[in-house]
Parts: sequence; structure tokens; C-alpha cells
Amino acid sequence: MRLGPISMYLVMGASNIQAIFRQSSSLSFEFMQLRIAHKVKGLPASDAALLGMDDSGAGTLNQSETGVVGKGRIWHVLHGIYLKNLTEKSAVDFLTAKFVFEFSEQLKTCPEGASAPAIVGLYDFLQTYQFAASTITLVGPRILQKGSLEAKTFWDYDAAFMTLMQGLPKLVCRKGWAARDRTLEATKDWLAAATAGCPPDSDADWEENFGHRLVRERNAALVDYGISFEGRAAMHMGLIWAINANAVPMTAYMLFEMVRDPQLLSRIRAEVKTAMVVGTNMTSVLDIDITKLAALPLLNSVYNECLRLRSSIPISRRLRQDIEIDGYTLKKDNFILAPSWLSHIDEAVWAFPGHPARDFWAERFLQPEMRKVKLGDYCPYGGGSVICPGRFFAKHEILAAVAMMVTTFDMEFVRWSRFDGSPASRGPGMEGAECRGVVSLDRDATVKIQKRKLV
Repeated sequence: MRLGPISMYLVMGASNIQAIFRQSSSLSFEFMQLRIAHKVKGLPASDAALLGMDDSGAGTLNQSETGVVGKGRIWHVLHGIYLKNLTEKSAVDFLTAKFVFEFSEQLKTCPEGASAPAIVGLYDFLQTYQFAASTITLVGPRILQKGSLEAKTFWDYDAAFMTLMQGLPKLVCRKGWAARDRTLEATKDWLAAATAGCPPDSDADWEENFGHRLVRERNAALVDYGISFEGRAAMHMGLIWAINANAVPMTAYMLFEMVRDPQLLSRIRAEVKTAMVVGTNMTSVLDIDITKLAALPLLNSVYNECLRLRSSIPISRRLRQDIEIDGYTLKKDNFILAPSWLSHIDEAVWAFPGHPARDFWAERFLQPEMRKVKLGDYCPYGGGSVICPGRFFAKHEILAAVAMMVTTFDMEFVRWSRFDGSPASRGPGMEGAECRGVVSLDRDATVKIQKRKLV
């Protein structure tokens, strides 16, 4: 098959996907990162060419065929920064606590439902307030100040992701290109101010210029490698997109299932109450025992079930050498594409009496049979050596956001709606949805919300 100008082997089936993950050392992912960076993020061609010179891979093993070593191994350097700042427990705990504080501040001051019930689009609400909290947690508040980056502009850019990825010209994608360009200009403004304002010897976990140390360390590595200011802005914009474009929709999917089922909402609210504490996180109204929250059985089952049904990772790799999968030889320098969603809806793996694989069932992951599910059957964050390093923080953000929403608001489902607010006959579907991680939503849920008494 072909993806634009790229020829690919289409690989399907859980055992074959597992085989891809097991042979990570024979595969590379950087080609796809570069394509996304260039086409979707606006990475200049000169910077893309410079990054493309590193053929050594992201792992510890240097696989370069051209003699790349040391600081020239930029993918390995960046991967190390991600592992340090996104997978170590202390780092994930810090990021989670910062997000909880920022989202608590957003919910505390938002006017919707404060004095009287309000009718809102639930996804639209999260696109404003969770987006702000998540962005501040990652890169600090200055990118959102003075109208530099507006939520609507960002989500217009997000909606154009696949169109931009396909390389369609501005003539047929004016809105998407314009949103991408405005988001990139806002990121450039922020990067210039952050560079000027941040002390060069800063070792803080978080400060107001660059936000989290991940961003500051990543920027320094890109500078050291020779990436231009414009290229670094494009790479940082991609990081902002990655967390928001996955965590915010998944939070919405979970809440949609809860508001549609008042009994489930009540059960989740009672469960998360055991992990909520009051006022210990700086000046926030709500704080969370995240260790306890992350272990709540029903909440975790809903999380995994929504990920199963609403995530589709296009697992793509370039073949560094010939490999064999299911008796077939896949030739060096060609490409692999393995859609994870088909494994996620396999009736033989996921169906239970009265609960087909394609239907949402809140308690599916509470069943003992789920212990037998293999990685190839369920891989919402990918797998192998390039499994998403942000998966731990993403999960904590999503669970925390859900817990804070159900604790802060009474919520009542009104109707499904289109993004312009007009009534719709159904909720989010898979028809025409973009599969690039968490599946993009094509509908919203109109709900009535009112703030609850917290203390």
C-alpha cells in the first residue's frame, strides 16, 4: 500500500504486531517523526535534513551506517531527555501535581455553572480549561498570555493534522494552514521570550519561562545540535500538540460515557472521592492522592475501555534490515504500517456475553480474562523501543481531569451535538475519524453543569 509517496507493508494481527515490537532493533521510527515535523509542524527543510543525518536510532545501541556518534546522535539524546522527565516516578509525580494545581485553578475561576446551571459542550469546555492547564504545566503560562495562543486556533490546527500530514497545498486547506501558521507564530513569540527570560543556569523543575525542565533541556539539546530558532519552535509546538491532542479528547470520551449513564457517573464519583483531598496542593481547592487514584478499579477499567475503543496508533516503522514476520520476508529500506485498532475490536479477544467487542462496557477490564490479553491485542501507546514515553503522565492527567470534573460539577446529559452547537443524532463515531493516537472526535455532548460544594 502507499501513504502519499511512501510504499508500505500492511501488517495485521496481534501476533504480527508483537513481532514488530520484538524486532525493534531492526526497525526505525525517525522517518515518520521527521515527516510529521516537516509537514504538520512546519519544521524547515534545512532542519529536517540536519535531523535526518542521524541514522543511529533512539536506543542505546548505535545503529548508524554513516559513522554518527556522540552529540550527533540527536534522537538518542532526545529519547534520554524524555525517559528522564516523563518516565521516572519523581518526574511524573511532579508533572501530575502541577497539572492538578493548574486545572484546579481553571475550574475554580471558570464562570460556567458557578451561580446557576449552565449548558455547555463538554468537549468544548475541556478544550478551553484542560488545554490551558496542560499547556501551562508543560511550557508555562506566557504562551497563553496576551492572546498569543488561543485555544480555538490550536484546535483548528489539530483538526487539520491529517490534511497537513498528506501534504495538501494551502489552496485546498486554507483554514488548516492558517491555524498551523498562527500556532507556530505564537510558539515563536513564546520561545523568544522564554529564551530571553530564563536564567541560563536554571535547574528548576518548573519555571514560568520554559515551564517544565523537559522543555528547557530539550531546547538546549536542539540548540547544541544546530537546529534553528524556527525549527525549535516547530518541535516545541509538536510537544504541546502531542499532550493536548491525546489527553483532552480521551478525558472527553471518558466523561461522555459517564454523563450518558448516571449510575456509572455516581459510581465513579463515589470511587474517586476516596482519592480526593482538600487544599494541600499549594492554594488549590482540590488535591488528589494520585497513587490511590491510579489504582481505583472502576476508573481504570473505564480508562482502558475508552483507550481500547478510541485509540488507533498507526504503528509505522522503516526496515533497517530484512526481517521475517509470519513466514513473509519484509525487505530492508521498505516501510511497515500496522493499525492497532483492528486488534482492539477482535471479537475472539474482547467479546463477552451481552457485550460485543465494539460496544463500550465499563467493567470489561475488571474481568479475570483480561489478564490474558497480549500486547499485540492492546497497544494504545504503541510498543517496542519507541513506546510513547509520555504514557504515564498522560494517564495521570486524564484520570486526574476526570476525577476533578466529576467532583467539581453535577453533570446531566442533554443531547449529542455538532461542533457548531446544532443537535446531532449520534455521538462520536469512527466514520471519517482521524486515527493518529486518540481518535479525533466528530461530535460533542451538550450537558447541563453546576458546581458542587467541595468543602
